[in-house]
Amino acid sequence: MPVRSIDIFADVVSKFDKNCNAYVAKLVDAQTAGTLPVAIGPALRDFPGQWRSKFTVIPGDNLAKPLIVEIGCHTGHTICDMAEQSPEVLFVGVDITFKRVVQTAERARERGLKNIFVALANARGLEDLFTPGEVSGFVTFFPDPWLKKRHAHNRLYAPEFCATVRSQLSSDGFLWLKTDQKPYFDDACSFVQESGFHEVKSLPVLGDNDFSSFFLRRFELRGLPWYGRKWIKSVS
Repeated sequence: MPVRSIDIFADVVSKFDKNCNAYVAKLVDAQTAGTLPVAIGPALRDFPGQWRSKFTVIPGDNLAKPLIVEIGCHTGHTICDMAEQSPEVLFVGVDITFKRVVQTAERARERGLKNIFVALANARGLEDLFTPGEVSGFVTFFPDPWLKKRHAHNRLYAPEFCATVRSQLSSDGFLWLKTDQKPYFDDACSFVQESGFHEVKSLPVLGDNDFSSFFLRRFELRGLPWYGRKWIKSVS
């Protein structure tokens, strides 16, 4: 049975044409040479349960460090800000766009951040990327709201997603959402709480720190509202 989060891009990786998509070539070459902190295609099969050991050695024991995952890391501004402010935390950026994965990894390298790794994968298959309890927190800033009613079934936040997230989180793991769509926000809040989370103001790893993003800055410049909430996994 194919592993959707890992194998979804396997054919692209194995049969890529450097003249077709420069970012595919960059990803494959960077992973092969180890020049960027990226993982793509079949190589990701070795990562579940082993994420902390994949990072460049930095002061302290990596195996004891928190592991935070940003779903939809875009071009890496937010995850790099988080990693720079919390050097004792390990961060994984996940995105399905070749260009964004490359740009995030390049930005991390340019800023000298060794506590970031980036994966080209589909967040709808988190159970293929991580093992139960491996993740300390998930950050989801402005996921695609799929505004049209007929497309609503494509939204990331759904009961199945929330249940999967909960299973991959450690006992005190967290989930953090920001969106500009109030109906989506209301639905997401209901799904998250029903899945076994409770709202908090401060996170166990990032504390009271807040972080902006490309989309958040754009909405604020236009004077548009946005909504956010933080949750901690409830004890069963």
